[in-house]
Amino acid sequence: MKKITLLIMILGIITISNAQIEKNELKLTPEIEGMVATKLKNEPVENFYRYGIKNKEQFENLQLGRVIREYKINIDSDTLVPEGWRVPVMYEGKALFIAFPSYNGRDVYFGLTKMREGMHYYESEDLMGIVMIKDIPPCEFYYIRRENKDVFVQAYDPPTRQYFKNEYSLSGLIVLRDRVLELNLRDADFKERRQEFPEFYGTNQVNENDIFDTNFPLKHELKMTPEITEMLATKIYWNFMDHSDRSLLEYGITNRAQLDNLQLGKPIPRYRIDIDNENLIFTHRWHLPVMSNGEPFYTASVEEMGGQYLPTGGEIPGMAKISHNYEHKDLIIGFLNSYPLSYLIIRKEDKNVFLQVYDPAMREYFKNEYSFSELINLLKK
Repeated sequence: MKKITLLIMILGIITISNAQIEKNELKLTPEIEGMVATKLKNEPVENFYRYGIKNKEQFENLQLGRVIREYKINIDSDTLVPEGWRVPVMYEGKALFIAFPSYNGRDVYFGLTKMREGMHYYESEDLMGIVMIKDIPPCEFYYIRRENKDVFVQAYDPPTRQYFKNEYSLSGLIVLRDRVLELNLRDADFKERRQEFPEFYGTNQVNENDIFDTNFPLKHELKMTPEITEMLATKIYWNFMDHSDRSLLEYGITNRAQLDNLQLGKPIPRYRIDIDNENLIFTHRWHLPVMSNGEPFYTASVEEMGGQYLPTGGEIPGMAKISHNYEHKDLIIGFLNSYPLSYLIIRKEDKNVFLQVYDPAMREYFKNEYSFSELINLLKK
């Protein structure tokens, strides 16, 4: 693998030949290749700290990985049409982030995708591209050519937490897309989506290791190693640095210097409830308190995916301070979301207590406590 300066002349050999793809497909021209390399060189190295770049020397030794086409399914013709390119940007063989040249070749931007590693290391030599279907988790399908047939491999299977497990034909993807469109027209809620797409959201069949165990209530805690702490703090920092000043004010950030010294609190495992089997199921997500100079201002959502821990959003501003001021916050061992209400799981005197976060009738926080059996009966009503 050559450095960026030597790649510009060789990336143009990559082409895609497929009768289903429009003939006027944009080719990855030397101009576009040069644009990726030039923009990388002209950007301040500080802009890439969020991706794990630590110094200028590391930045100068970045490499470009295998270039992959991105597609969508045309709604009128049910054919694949090109959307743009993905170019993994590598350091010492590891994909740090992705370059996204636009479909018209006029610009390029950089960002993350959960599958940046998978795209680079996917074992098939017949990888033709990536097809995106929005509004289902995850929306990425690897497009490969196998024995002169088009096969679309689901990048990640949430119910089993496995990569490259399920395969579809193009007609199968079109059926998926139409189901998504129908749900969007109905403005379906999450429960409807779970019922409509059990292959993506999963069913009540779960791994026994994901069931909350009253004898070992801390088995789903996240061990915050220095590496995980640094990675999450860096990503959260840059997520906020991308906010507008007006948006930062909603979190109580009046000066961006407040973000220079972020502290992360104890991760709280998040559960869902299985009413039929009367179990709590671990979602492989945690709520992570985030503080600036000791003052809480945000609760990040952290997700485990393929051995990586990624911040994937967070709670509304203000809730972080309310939770921080709760007198028994050190006893919290879990969080349960049972729409429209949510509960903290408190370990008090060797018993699990389910504390309602907000009582809309009384307009009070942390007022009502339940045992698990009481909570089950309440929810069944």
